Amino acid sequence: MDLESFTCELCILQRLETTSHLFLRCNFAKACWASIGVTVPTTRSILQPMSRFRQQLGVPFFMEAIILMTWSIWTTRNNWMFNNTDPTVEKCWRKFTSEFSLLLLRAKPSLLPQMQSWLDNL
Repeated sequence: MDLESFTCELCILQRLETTSHLFLRCNFAKACWASIGVTVPTTRSILQPMSRFRQQLGVPFFMEAIILMTWSIWTTRNNWMFNNTDPTVEKCWRKFTSEFSLLLLRAKPSLLPQMQSWLDNL
């Protein structure tokens, strides 16, 4: 794997692939977040989007959703880089819903109905 370039290969504009870009600024990442009803705010801060995600999701398990979408974006991109699998928002969304379904197996009984309903309505 050639690591001479540090630009995002998914972007037409070939932006520098920083953590912020990879998970928040890249159009692919923005579309993945949108698939669960979250709009990424335009800010340079990495903390402000997390606060906005919490508000937009409006569920007590917002952190789990944030972590799982971040993981889904990461693994979808890695599957492209290492397994030559085209990265699509649908694949990322399916990864997210699959992982979230596994999370339901460990959910607090008091949160389970709300979590299941949220997942069903994505």
